[in-house]
Amino acid sequence: MTEVLYTAAHGGFSGERVPLGGGAAVCDHLVAEWSRTRPFPFRLITTSILGARAPRGADIVAFGERDYARFARAFERASTDEVLRADPSSAVVLCNDISEGPSFDVLAERGFRVFTIYHVDVVAYVSALYGRGYVRPETTVRWHRRLHSFLPEIAKLVWAKQESSVRSSRGLIVPSEGMRDTILRCYPECPPGKIHVLPWGSWDATADSGALPAAAVDELRAEFQIPGDAQVLLTLSRISPEKGQDLLLEALLEWEGREDFPRRPLWLFICGGAAYMQGVRYLEKLKVLATRLRRTRVVFPGHVTGDRKRAFFALADLYVFPSRHESYGLTLLEALGAGLPAVCLDHHGSRSVMRSEFGELVSPSGLRPAIARLLADDERRRAMGRAARAFAQGERFSSRAADLASLLLGS
Repeated sequence: MTEVLYTAAHGGFSGERVPLGGGAAVCDHLVAEWSRTRPFPFRLITTSILGARAPRGADIVAFGERDYARFARAFERASTDEVLRADPSSAVVLCNDISEGPSFDVLAERGFRVFTIYHVDVVAYVSALYGRGYVRPETTVRWHRRLHSFLPEIAKLVWAKQESSVRSSRGLIVPSEGMRDTILRCYPECPPGKIHVLPWGSWDATADSGALPAAAVDELRAEFQIPGDAQVLLTLSRISPEKGQDLLLEALLEWEGREDFPRRPLWLFICGGAAYMQGVRYLEKLKVLATRLRRTRVVFPGHVTGDRKRAFFALADLYVFPSRHESYGLTLLEALGAGLPAVCLDHHGSRSVMRSEFGELVSPSGLRPAIARLLADDERRRAMGRAARAFAQGERFSSRAADLASLLLGS
């Protein structure tokens, strides 16, 4: 019987409740789903194989660039060695990471069938974050091939590892058509049939859950002393520049100077913890921006999970998804599953999820008017909320986990 060896540098930390990102969440849910349905025997290979050198999840999100590069290389070596102990004729390797993944080339040369999940197109992400939209990811791939030997280790983890994964993986699993198209532009030699589009959908518990008991929302109102007539905006993700929380604050600052700013109290909750290389510095920037707002109350509750997260969804009137770059939008699906309409920046991640029945896709300059339109129309928001919940209920993570299992078994 086929055994799946699932390597995940960010897996196995669910008990720590740290903002490791969507890849860690997908890993946790795949492990839970496959443990329930048992489509094949599988083994999760996590940082525990590093023994005494194994970092905690809290360590990983706090690493600087050099420490993160050392961690990624250490896990690459250890996970490669661990996989090589298996028989390639009966084992399939599923990699949850790219930069932190095993040596794709070595495993392929030894006959292993390797599948790689692209939670993030790392090349496109770094290009968007540092190139600010002026440099296309396929251009950086060409530059890397010419300058590889002169680049620092962290750059090699981005470009060389991703190119290796494209070259040596049997299949690439991506959450959107937009990501698929970007990969094909960057690597035109990649056979299109190698890329499998698999939108993750909504966790089944989120899609099935109704409103929390009123007491849960009342407790949040009491904790933060929110007036009963306040309108509440919510955004929820890790605190990191690509998530675009600054764009939302700047849009609200502009709105405060206009006559159509609401008379009712307006509250904004920016939920999430600072994570990875630029997170802490970016959080400080957001807090400075928030002090400039005079008519909007801005709260940073930190990283939220479980019932507290659900309570924030139930409290909010509108979900705002201002990410500059997003591969898919797991928290957006959670918000829709909770019956929240949404305003999103237009990129291929949100485009793969959003529909006009339950929200708006906008440019950064369109954030303010879209928020204003939806907050001003209670009936439209309620109708959108119903459509959002119905959509999320049809996007089942369990179905996508089964599809991935079938793909692995058919390899």
